[in-house]
Amino acid sequence: MAAILRVDLWLREASSMRSRRIVGAMLFLFVWPIVISAQVNHALLTQVLSEHVSRGAVDYPAIKADQRFAQYLAMLQKSDPSTIKEKHDRLAFWINVYNAFTIKLVNDHYPVKTIRDITRGDTGPWDIRWIEIGGALYSLNHVEHEIIRKEFDEPRIHFALVCAAVSCPPLRTEAYIGDRLDAQLEDNARMFLDDATKNRYDQDSQTLFLSELFSWYGDDFVKKHGSAVTYALRVLGLDGATPKAIKYLPYDWSLNRQ
Repeated sequence: MAAILRVDLWLREASSMRSRRIVGAMLFLFVWPIVISAQVNHALLTQVLSEHVSRGAVDYPAIKADQRFAQYLAMLQKSDPSTIKEKHDRLAFWINVYNAFTIKLVNDHYPVKTIRDITRGDTGPWDIRWIEIGGALYSLNHVEHEIIRKEFDEPRIHFALVCAAVSCPPLRTEAYIGDRLDAQLEDNARMFLDDATKNRYDQDSQTLFLSELFSWYGDDFVKKHGSAVTYALRVLGLDGATPKAIKYLPYDWSLNRQ
C-alpha cells in the first residue's frame, strides 16, 4: 500500500512538473515577442533609406515595394516606447516613427502632388489618428507636438522631422540612433541652413532669408539659443551679423520625390 502511495505521489509531482513546463513554454512564446519588441533596432530603416533616398529626394514606389520597410513598421507597431529608458534613445525612436509613417502615409495615397492633398473627411494628413504604436493610436501632429516638442525641448528636431515636402529638411539616408543623435541633429542643422534655397544671408541688403520653419517654431529656440535668428546666424557662421531685415521664404509643399 505504501509503495502504491509513493508511485501515486511521484506521478502527481511529475504531472505538476510537466504542467509547469508547458505553462512556462506558453508564457515564453507569448511574452517573449512582446519583450524583445521593446528593443527596436533601426538598422532596417537605415538599409531602406540608404538605398531609396538621394539628397533628400525619396523614391516612394521603391520603398513601398521593399519588404524591409514593412518589417520595420511592424516592429515599431509592436514596440513599447515606455520601456526605452534613455532619453536620447526615446527621441531617436519618435523621430524615426514620424518620418517612417509619413512615408507610409504618402505611399498609401501615391501618387499625390503634395501631402496636403491627403485627407480623411475634413481631417488633414497630420491630424488623422492612424499610427499604431504599442496598442495606442497617434496622429503625426500628436507625435510631433505632444510627444517630441513637449517632452524633449530640442529645437533641432525641426531639421529632422520630414513632412514629405520639398521645403522640408532633407530626409537622411540613415535612421536616427540614440548614441549618435546629437551629431546627427547638428549635421542636419548645418545642411539645412547651408542650403541657399531655404536659408541665406544677403550681405548687400543685410537681409536674412529664412525658412518658414523658423517663423512657425521660433519660440522653440528661445530657451537654448535666445532666438531662432540668433541660432540661424550662428550655424551660418555669422555670429556678429546684425540683419536689417528678416524675410521668410515661401514654403514649397510639393512632394519630395525622386
